[in-house]
Amino acid sequence: MKLVFTLLGSLFFFAFAKAQSTPSTSTTAYSLQADAFYGVDDFENLYYGKDNVFYKSPIDGRASVPKQQFYDVQLGDLTSVDLINPLKILLFYKDTQTIVLLDNRLNETQRVELNQLQPYRYFEFAGLAGERRLWLYNLDQQRLELYDYINDKLVVSSPVIQNQVTQMLTDYNYCHLISDTGVASYNNYASKTSELKLDNIHLADYDFEQLIIQQDDAFKSFKFTSGYEFAPMENDQNIEPQEPPKSLYLKNGKLYLYSRARLSVFTTNQKKN
Repeated sequence: MKLVFTLLGSLFFFAFAKAQSTPSTSTTAYSLQADAFYGVDDFENLYYGKDNVFYKSPIDGRASVPKQQFYDVQLGDLTSVDLINPLKILLFYKDTQTIVLLDNRLNETQRVELNQLQPYRYFEFAGLAGERRLWLYNLDQQRLELYDYINDKLVVSSPVIQNQVTQMLTDYNYCHLISDTGVASYNNYASKTSELKLDNIHLADYDFEQLIIQQDDAFKSFKFTSGYEFAPMENDQNIEPQEPPKSLYLKNGKLYLYSRARLSVFTTNQKKN
């Protein structure tokens, strides 16, 4: 009898320990009719595109708060949105090589026509770099550039980047270029600080020191360390979307997955290293 109680106690202990070591994941879902989902801000406003109109609205759809929108038919299709600063939102229209900066009410404050820069070059990606600067990826020369859009001045550019860049993730001080071989990180001197070797990256997003990627059917998290490189985080996240997401967005520890009029929000208590 003593042996039976001992075995039962051991089983209870291991089950309890496993439950404590596995992060818990909560999920919330919202209905969202959009062609593209771009992200959220600290006040849980949604940013999305429908029929090439850029919208801002509360995530809970409160009727008392009207939608705000921006649209200019001459700009072509909206390529990407940078929401790092909700008081200075960047819209990039690749077809017309134009950047539009908006305030928090989606009023245009400035327009940068990249096709007017001399010498001419074609840009594939654009993002905010702080201090009136932009991160730009020069596709013609395969270089990362820091551009001062107030003084119309190229601040610095990187050496030639050999890999084919598929996505650019930025904050004010660092730029992370996604390619078929992994993630290359650059500082604001356009110098490469590290490279994370990964293949099969489908989607990725970065939010101030945390990177999350979808690799095949799994979601993996990485921490940008004091050594200016990405290190794996312990992240048994149990994220199981109903179907493969069309886009993902990472904000304040929440992962937003969008697919087919459904926005799923995953909140995970991750294990600490």
